[in-house]
Amino acid sequence: MRLAFIGGNGHHYLRHLLNEEGWEIAVAGDGHDNANARGLTQKIGAQRWFDTPTALFDEFQPEIVSIGAVYGHNGAIATLALERDIAVVSDKPVAATWEQLERLRELTQGNARVLLTEFPFRAQAEFRAARAAIAEGKIGEVVLATAQKSYRFGASRPEWYGKRADYAGTMLWVASHGIDAIRFCAGLELGRVVGAGGNLSKPQYREMEDHCVALFELENGGSAVVHADFLRPTSAPTHGDDRLRVAGSAGVVEVRDGRCLLISGDEGETDITASIAARPVHKELLRAVRGETTEFYSTAESLKMAEVLLRARDAADRREWVG
Repeated sequence: MRLAFIGGNGHHYLRHLLNEEGWEIAVAGDGHDNANARGLTQKIGAQRWFDTPTALFDEFQPEIVSIGAVYGHNGAIATLALERDIAVVSDKPVAATWEQLERLRELTQGNARVLLTEFPFRAQAEFRAARAAIAEGKIGEVVLATAQKSYRFGASRPEWYGKRADYAGTMLWVASHGIDAIRFCAGLELGRVVGAGGNLSKPQYREMEDHCVALFELENGGSAVVHADFLRPTSAPTHGDDRLRVAGSAGVVEVRDGRCLLISGDEGETDITASIAARPVHKELLRAVRGETTEFYSTAESLKMAEVLLRARDAADRREWVG
């Protein structure tokens, strides 16, 4: 099969498929940071390079494309692929504007075109264990969900981080993981949202938020809070600090340090991580592309999460409730 990678700024989880036989691969620049994409070509041993996504699509004609462009431009490249009936697996955000989202909806409505978003938590045992425990009623009714996503910023980031049109916003790039984790694990839709954010520590990146917060109403009347930041010290033992806590009427489930812990009934705290068998994210994404499963990754889920994230960013920009 022909598998293409566009851009050098995403996670490109499908590159782990290259350990298997039978893949013909190519890489293209995204037109905004081609230097990083060139670096990806060397890392994965791609046979072919193209300067633009259009040239890659028209000449290489891939069956699947992995998009990891400068974040604000993923949606435009996904549009080019879907117009050619190429299956898309993209880093978030798949839509950085409402106009991008509307076009993606048009292209995927009523047909078999595939658009998947790389939310890795959905493939990790600790988050799947939390999802299963909640679905089985082990914490009762969900009342309050809280998610944290904290990153090291490092010495510097690309200059385009300081431009909203390119970066798309910390709500869409960082907080998106926590927002998706709550919806995925709690099994509840996220309703109205209000938010806030700002930049106190990285003024040289003018339009980038070093922190953001979103407060959601859950469909059952409960509440959810997500906070994300670039404030994790360089000396921290890991790049990220990811946490999820879902408190219910009869217990609490927490994900932290790569484990899922359940407090319910009279048993005290129990590690339930191993209760779920999980496949690596690249294998789950490939199964979804092939139509073998839609429970965790699907076009409908990608479009829904894109809408939720844009509403959350609007709410933080306006500092008002957005329905």
